[in-house]
Amino acid sequence: MSIPSLLRPVAVAVALAGVLAGCATASDPSADSAVPQRIAAISPDVAETVAALGAGDRLVLVPDTQTRPELTNHLPAMRAVGATITAHGAADPEQILAADPDLAIITPRHEGESDTAALLEASSVSVLTLPNSWGTVDEMLDNIVIIGDAIGASEQAAALTAEIEHELGGIDPVPGEAPSVLVLSNQAGRPMVNAGSGFTLDLLARAGGRNAADDAGLTRTGFADPEQVVRTDPDAVLLVDMLGAGRDSFAPLLSNPGVSELAAVRGDRVLVLDGKQAQSLGLQTTAEGAQRIRDWLAGLDRS
Repeated sequence: MSIPSLLRPVAVAVALAGVLAGCATASDPSADSAVPQRIAAISPDVAETVAALGAGDRLVLVPDTQTRPELTNHLPAMRAVGATITAHGAADPEQILAADPDLAIITPRHEGESDTAALLEASSVSVLTLPNSWGTVDEMLDNIVIIGDAIGASEQAAALTAEIEHELGGIDPVPGEAPSVLVLSNQAGRPMVNAGSGFTLDLLARAGGRNAADDAGLTRTGFADPEQVVRTDPDAVLLVDMLGAGRDSFAPLLSNPGVSELAAVRGDRVLVLDGKQAQSLGLQTTAEGAQRIRDWLAGLDRS
């Protein structure tokens, strides 16, 4: 369940207090009011948030994916950072320490990241482990506030969250029966079906669509199996491009004999979005993505 807007400030305050209390190192910025000057961002969403809050010049380590224009709104700032870390799998503590940060911000997505945080906390590096994995718009907004407080950019964080909430609040879901949409992404180098929960699925629901994977009984995101895709029989297909490869990277799946005969594929009811329009790392451009999804759904011919 997402946190209701009226309760979010309280939830964020509690989360931030708990997280910063766990950063028990001598250089903890919350302990001596020092603003961190060397920030290691251990996930794309964190890197984008730090840059969006005006602190891109303080980044000393970012995920390697953030040098791709389809995944960042701050390309010059990201390419100016001197060191990168792989965006997939648990973070390497030695690589983080080599960047000499005074604050490392970690998103707990992978097994082993609690160990990474513990090893960093044993050094002179303060660690902020976020309380969620950016799985919904509400979680993204909470994390923006938490990061803003941690890096001395609370006012900028308040302005950014207000902007995003305003833009998303102006998007009305398509009326009538919700179209079923199969969401595919390519971050692993081959198409994956988005199932269960996730940021793109949250945007889809806000735009008035429903996840076709639910109709097929799929509950976890995984590599796309043509038989599973056929079973979803969606009204439309949303492709999330995380690699800058466009629709071509989904071609082997979409040209499968069974998949190509789906009405959605045969009728070209397919939308391609860049990752920064459909994933939390896009921050304010996710409202643009939600609007594009909404307009696309409104124009579908499902006859």
